[in-house]
Amino acid sequence: MDCNCESKQDKTVKEKLHHVHHDLVDGARRILRSATDPVSAVVRFLQERPENVSVPGHVLLYVLRETFQEKEIPGLVRILSAHVREVIRSKNDVIDIINIHPAVERWGDYLLKQKDRIKFEIAREREWFAIKNIVGITAIEHGIELPLEKILIKPPKLVVTVRLGPLHPERVLDIV
Repeated sequence: MDCNCESKQDKTVKEKLHHVHHDLVDGARRILRSATDPVSAVVRFLQERPENVSVPGHVLLYVLRETFQEKEIPGLVRILSAHVREVIRSKNDVIDIINIHPAVERWGDYLLKQKDRIKFEIAREREWFAIKNIVGITAIEHGIELPLEKILIKPPKLVVTVRLGPLHPERVLDIV
């Protein structure tokens, strides 16, 4: 007694998932290719996602690799997407990144220490995107751990602000 009802259902579910995956990748490619720089493109893609809809980490990596050459993915984006289990956009453009595990990655002169959960808000400051109210990432420079406060995307540069008590020193880094 062989019944192949489940295999037909599995096949239709797989086809639907493939179609949804294909639509997501195509939409992401259009957004990512239309921006002036790759970091703004990724931020805009995250901002335009529907609220409370999760993007699995492997899909995010696939979209990045399909859109950009491996060498063209900016360091900050590569670091933030390296250990991702899922990305969720909630109300008021708050992005919640759930990592598979905590990690430490090199970014220019910084070491970025990431917790297993990262949250930040995407905002506009003048005509530039800003990633602010960052939780779950600290920058280590010269052995000192400093929480990231804000990353202002001013192509071709990123202006990184850290919290150091009452001081908020800035460091200007290249997007690549």
